[in-house]
Amino acid sequence: MEVHHHPHVEKKNFKEYFLEFLMIFLAVTMGFFAESLQESIADKHKEKEYIQSFVQNLKDDTAAMNNVLAENKMKIEKLKEVMSFSLKNLSEPAIRKQFYKSCNFIGYYSVFKSNDATMLQLKNSGGLRLIKRKSVADSISSYDNNVKIIYEAELLYSNTTDYAIKADHEVLDYSTTYDSSYFRNDSLTDKPLPFITNDPQKLKMLFNMVDFEIGATTNYLSNIQRRLPFAIRLIEFLKKEYDINGE
Repeated sequence: MEVHHHPHVEKKNFKEYFLEFLMIFLAVTMGFFAESLQESIADKHKEKEYIQSFVQNLKDDTAAMNNVLAENKMKIEKLKEVMSFSLKNLSEPAIRKQFYKSCNFIGYYSVFKSNDATMLQLKNSGGLRLIKRKSVADSISSYDNNVKIIYEAELLYSNTTDYAIKADHEVLDYSTTYDSSYFRNDSLTDKPLPFITNDPQKLKMLFNMVDFEIGATTNYLSNIQRRLPFAIRLIEFLKKEYDINGE
């Protein structure tokens, strides 16, 4: 009959168990720190990518602001020309012809639209959590608020432009554009131009609405002019903070 002998297993003392536990603990801890470090490096890289993209958006915005300022300054000058006819005799064919030409600028529309591609990413994808520097996060938030203020000023700008167009269409007859006796070869002929109405109150309302449009446009420009310097400073601030080179 065979006798099976159990293998001899050497018992470990407490010190050996503790050392094994310590080695496992250190391995897990080091793995955790390595993963955290890798994630931190990736977050910093992603943060800089967001800022670089945002800086480019800001450059687009400042260019757009300058363009809107230039176009609306021209609009104001042209609308002031329209207002100058309030002191002239519009029954004279030559003056009325000039008046028709000037009124082409009633309703001219040029508004600022921010390139908010990066801002939307920061808001919608949780990217804002990557912006660790409070001064940077605060500046980005402040710029977002400035854009909202410009958009609010645009509402008055749009409404008064619409009012002026309506008043204009109640006085001037634009069907003449399709009549070759009045309009030929892309220019007005010498045939006296008609008004839809000779009601002096309608004409006064037209001039009032144009004046209102001038005021709202001036207000809109003022809002943009006050916020453009902040956008320019923010570009330089972010470039310095994140060591971003280039124009």
